[in-house]
This record gives sequence, structure tokens and C-alpha cells, in this order.
Amino acid sequence: MREKLDSLDRKIVHYVCSGVHSYNDLAKLCGVGRNTIYRRLGKLEKMGIIVRKIMAVPDFEKLGLSVMIAGINASSDDIEKMVRFLKRQQQVKFLWKTYGTHDLIFVVLCDKEDVGECIFELKRFLEKIGVKIARFDISVSVSWERIDLTPY
Repeated sequence: MREKLDSLDRKIVHYVCSGVHSYNDLAKLCGVGRNTIYRRLGKLEKMGIIVRKIMAVPDFEKLGLSVMIAGINASSDDIEKMVRFLKRQQQVKFLWKTYGTHDLIFVVLCDKEDVGECIFELKRFLEKIGVKIARFDISVSVSWERIDLTPY
């Protein structure tokens, strides 16, 4: 039987999605004790609502890396081939199936001086596995910053 989320669970999920917080910080933000937060996070994790991971977002510019965001359109059979291929590529960091302008959107990380070669090789390998690309768009040297989504 699937448990329902109450208002405290929803608050916790909201704050967890807005940034990194200690148990004490979450307890203060939610107006409950630290142990309650600890138990609720365990429950939310067990329910599959959240996944706890340690993550870092490095300064790619200082590392001499470029970030590319690519959007591709192809047939549904080719989409599955591309997903299998892209999941095996070490430089592909994020991958989404979408229903907007593109069928697939993914983020690629490569050395700054190798951006052109990276794009060329990606297209070449997709052609090699028999993917017929209808549309292929790339934004290069993307940078990002975290924006606080707390309402004003």
C-alpha cells in the first residue's frame, strides 16, 4: 500500500529541492525536531520520492571544459538506439526524453579545445549505429548558476 505525503513531507521535499540543508536546517525550516526530519527523509527515500546522493558542480571554465546541450529528433526506434548509445558515453552527463521541440536532450562535457571534434564524433557514431537524425541542435559553452526559486 502506498503512503500519502502529508504537508510536512511536501515541505521537506520543497526544501530539499531548493538546495543542500543539514538535518538541523531542515528542522528549523519545517518547524519540527531534527529526529523527525531524519525519520521523514528515511521514509521519503524508502518510498522512492527522494534519492540521497553527494554531488558537486565544479567550475568547468577553470577546468578548461565546455558544456554542450544537444537536442535531437529522430524516429521512435532510433530514439531507443540513441538512448542505449548515449548512456554508455562517459562524457554524457544528463539525458532526457522529451515531448517538446526535441525527442532527446542531453548534456555533454568535453575539453574546451575539442568541442568541434566532440560534436563531429558524436554525429559520426550516431550515423554509424544507423540513426537517421531529423534535427540536431547544439548550444556550446553553456554555463549555469543556481537560482533560488523561493517566491519573493
